[in-house]
Amino acid sequence: MYRKSIKVIAGATNSGTSNNTANPGGRMAGKIAIVGAGAKAAAIVARASVLSELKGGASVPEITVFEKDGVGAAWSGSYDYTNGALRLCTSGEKDVGFPYQEFTADSDTEVSIAALLHARFSWNSFLVASGRLAEWVERGRQHPSHRAWAQYLAWVFKQADCWPTEAEVTAIRHTGTDWQVVYRTSAGDGADNFDAIVLTGSGTPKSVPADTDIPPGRILDAKSFWPQRKTLSSLETGTIMVVGDGGAAGTIAAWLAQAHADRQAVAIASLSPMGTLFPRGDGYSERRWYSDPANWQDLTPEHRQKLIDRTDSGVISLHNKVVIDRAENVHYICGKGEAVTWDDVEEELHVTFRYGDKPPVVAVAHYLINAIGFDGWSNLALVSHPAINRLLADGADDLRKNCADTILPDLSLAPATGLPRGLHVPALGVLAHGPGMSNLGCLGLLATAVLRDYIS
Repeated sequence: MYRKSIKVIAGATNSGTSNNTANPGGRMAGKIAIVGAGAKAAAIVARASVLSELKGGASVPEITVFEKDGVGAAWSGSYDYTNGALRLCTSGEKDVGFPYQEFTADSDTEVSIAALLHARFSWNSFLVASGRLAEWVERGRQHPSHRAWAQYLAWVFKQADCWPTEAEVTAIRHTGTDWQVVYRTSAGDGADNFDAIVLTGSGTPKSVPADTDIPPGRILDAKSFWPQRKTLSSLETGTIMVVGDGGAAGTIAAWLAQAHADRQAVAIASLSPMGTLFPRGDGYSERRWYSDPANWQDLTPEHRQKLIDRTDSGVISLHNKVVIDRAENVHYICGKGEAVTWDDVEEELHVTFRYGDKPPVVAVAHYLINAIGFDGWSNLALVSHPAINRLLADGADDLRKNCADTILPDLSLAPATGLPRGLHVPALGVLAHGPGMSNLGCLGLLATAVLRDYIS
């Protein structure tokens, strides 16, 4: 019944929009560069590998993935962001091919893309290949640890025979006919030209404005916290303030609460807009938009944003919610951080925050963790182009909103922005094309959307 209800399969990303609307005339196979060897890149590489097997290599674009750290760097625990032992908020089945909606109905003998993709690249196939399936099942099919997820992504790249290039991308520019990627390797600098660019990654961490004279290590963020966690776990007294209401804030607050469970002299202060950490909405009625966003644009923009906040950006996992609720050393502050200064005499931070129209209030903390989230627009800073300068300028909120609203079904920025075709930024396509475009919710749909117009 569910399969029949899907009117547009193969990764439909908005209702009533055809390929030709996204790309009049279509584009043929060429060369695509992906910046970042994470889950989005792995999904695109896996799909390209399957299509190459079904259609022939000449029909599928050549893909180069650039990664300056390591595959799955945001998950492995070796490059900040996590300690590797934390668990994903999504199940392992939401892998690089999920939701596997491309079925072949014309012939019983024809192989469907979904079947081949699942057989070669699914989370279950990885567990079978690594001898872990039985243990995973017997342990209750737990969500993968971040480290295990990084190992899975590395396995996907190897299965696809598309290992990332170890290089830091330093600039991207348009030559007038194609895109040029400038990069730095251990052997020196280089530059290659491509037909399209896919920018992935979380972007830079957001933060509360702070004075420049604050001693190093007193203010951290969701990336720098993890390398410094041992310093914070050894505190005997003081206040650690965690700013934010999303997954990063919940994870860090829960970790600190457990680390200081037997030290009541250490307080964990949670500063968030509503003074509450809400649990993730995780029922079918919320999740269905990730696996089938065909009617996503039937919702009003306000309701789309509300659903995103309810399921992703403004909520924490139920596991972390339980840990924090049980912790007696966590207290809540209602408001939005506005400034941070340093008291050199008392050696403490003064955090100014405000709730609504009320006068500002100052709270004292000894350490502050900016866990507000990440700026997805910051990924565009690599691109050298006047249109990008306008988008990233201070006060360009309306321009960025219009850009996000008009992002094409292939998750590229529309020509109306003043940019040439072929710059794909999936994380910016959430409001226009579905809540899973910025996370692990529908990697298979994301890969389909990006590659569709490049398959000859």
